[in-house]
Amino acid sequence: MVSIKFPYDRRVKYEVGNESGDHTEGQDDVDGPHCRQSKPNIIDTNSPLIVDGIDGSDPTIDNNINEVNPKSCCRNDCTPDYSSSEKYPFPFRGIDLLASVLSIVFFLFDVISDVVLAEEYYRFQRWIPFVFTISLIILPHLVLNAINISWYYNDYIKEKNSQRPTKKLVWILRILFSLPFLLGPVVRNVEYIHYGFKSKSGSLTESKRRYFYKMVLCENADAAMLRMIEAFLESAPQLVLQIYIIMTEVNNDGPMMQIVRPASMIGSGIGVSWSLVSYQKALRLSYNRKERKLSLLAVIFYYIWKSCEVAPRIILLSLSAAQFGYHMLVATGIHWILMSLWVGRQNQEMYDKMRDKIVHYIVIGYVLIFCFQNVQKGKTRYRAMFYYFVTFVENIIMLILWAYFTHHRREWVYLAVIVTVPTCMLVQIIVQILYYKCVHPEHTHIWLC
Repeated sequence: MVSIKFPYDRRVKYEVGNESGDHTEGQDDVDGPHCRQSKPNIIDTNSPLIVDGIDGSDPTIDNNINEVNPKSCCRNDCTPDYSSSEKYPFPFRGIDLLASVLSIVFFLFDVISDVVLAEEYYRFQRWIPFVFTISLIILPHLVLNAINISWYYNDYIKEKNSQRPTKKLVWILRILFSLPFLLGPVVRNVEYIHYGFKSKSGSLTESKRRYFYKMVLCENADAAMLRMIEAFLESAPQLVLQIYIIMTEVNNDGPMMQIVRPASMIGSGIGVSWSLVSYQKALRLSYNRKERKLSLLAVIFYYIWKSCEVAPRIILLSLSAAQFGYHMLVATGIHWILMSLWVGRQNQEMYDKMRDKIVHYIVIGYVLIFCFQNVQKGKTRYRAMFYYFVTFVENIIMLILWAYFTHHRREWVYLAVIVTVPTCMLVQIIVQILYYKCVHPEHTHIWLC
């Protein structure tokens, strides 16, 4: 196995085994281990597309586009990845353009609203909220765009010896907009749209269109991955922080703050749910097989499921932190450590170096504070059942303790929390069951009892 520097990396390790599979175990195999997939290169624009060899030796020519058992590239594991029925199972369409534009809009709205909120704290000389708010804007985006640049660097190293390298001006613009402008996800979405239009161009040769089609799948996965990283590094913590400030503040900062702060919180909430859905959808598209595609109804169900999973966690973590202070921080830290150890016990084989494994466990453990992410092949059901049992118990305990000790019993927020949190938890269970039984791409093979 190849050691990867960033643990929660760009793409799933796409492996298509026996077609019969283990469908009866309810495995959502797209949520499996993640690793980086190298970009395709055009060697000769008049010849078939060439991809790297399976063992890192001679290239394999992608002549047989009707391959029965296709696999997508993952580091050195590469075979032709076109569907057995069509050259282009997922052509770039108007709905894809709209989704990409919305991703850009939501990202910019989230960032701009947070910046305006930080400016409001500064204007009212509320230094502690200002420092925390601006820190949760700058630091996560520095990390996010550093990751994006590292991906570009890896692509650059990979591409240096190709016959058609990307122009230096393009690399400069990519890096410039990632740092210092911190717009890496926007750049990825713009490139995705560019490759999408190129893949549909009738003036290009077949090999070029096939190249740009693969690039569409790659950039879509990259953009979705960056957005999800941003959601857990910036949006979710920012949402927790603002709810905490609301519950602990005593100042009335005027009408402007009452507009800006809810807008910032709405932007963060949409960003978290949207990122999870777009990431799941992008990974399934990267299989390049129609039977793995999420339908529009499946996307809606998945969005509701994840929204109802993340929302109660964020609300309860925020309220508990406001009520119990550092005790809640200690409890969350214990959850983080235990989840990291649990991930480490799953015997993953993604990394050779212990350093990379430990960082991977820590990052996934942090993600598991907010929602479930599967990181291992096999029987997903039992891991999900364990995780949801633990988090549901935690949610119920936090809700009971907050309801008992809070001083907000006569305020509207008390009734809102008592009604909203259990309702979201119930809706999550119902929608999740319906998702797997009715709209999952392989729902006919999934049993729940």
